[in-house]
Amino acid sequence: MSAAPTIGITVSLDPGRRIRPGHDYLYVGRSYARSVRAAGGVPLLIPPDAEPADALRVCDGIVISGGGLLPARLGAGEPRPEREEQERVDWDRRLIDRALAGGRPLLGVCYGMQLLNLHLGGTLVPELPAGAVDHGGAGRIAEHGVEIEPRSALFALLGARANVASSHRQACAAVAPGLRVAAIAADAVVEAVESDGALGVEWHPELDPTGSAIYGDLVRRARERA
Repeated sequence: MSAAPTIGITVSLDPGRRIRPGHDYLYVGRSYARSVRAAGGVPLLIPPDAEPADALRVCDGIVISGGGLLPARLGAGEPRPEREEQERVDWDRRLIDRALAGGRPLLGVCYGMQLLNLHLGGTLVPELPAGAVDHGGAGRIAEHGVEIEPRSALFALLGARANVASSHRQACAAVAPGLRVAAIAADAVVEAVESDGALGVEWHPELDPTGSAIYGDLVRRARERA
């Protein structure tokens, strides 16, 4: 049996405003690491203090974890208190470039999917309106169904429909060139996108029953790549 692949998980930054005033912290939900471990991978948290090229020398796959709000398009919009730290956004974009260029399988979760779409040339809905589907957001989890595109790779993992744990206030508007829509919610919000090397999901598979298939697929592809 080949060695367990190492899966790098990105982290959020707190420059002394949330966890402990005046002290910089890195943080990420432990459920990401637990999901990677349960799928047979070795989880490794990677901070923006590491060069992306160095991180990818030891990581066989990448998870861009959830985070704060993003602008509707890169370089646009006024800062908002809930917005993700620019240092993280810039570093994650460099990591995405390196991972895709190097053929590393990549999973983008919530913010991770949104940033992948922005980075590749798409745009976002800056704030979802209230609608028939409750997508959660601001740390609140909501459960809802998604319909999965039959021709997608995600369909092979989850089938035609899945119930997911959702917590997002933003969503894809224009889907980036090179990405394909893989799932939508009943209100037509794009819930997953994919390419040959990447999968992005708006929901949190580490918190719902889709996690076994999604993280399992990431680890399988990373093992094949290693």
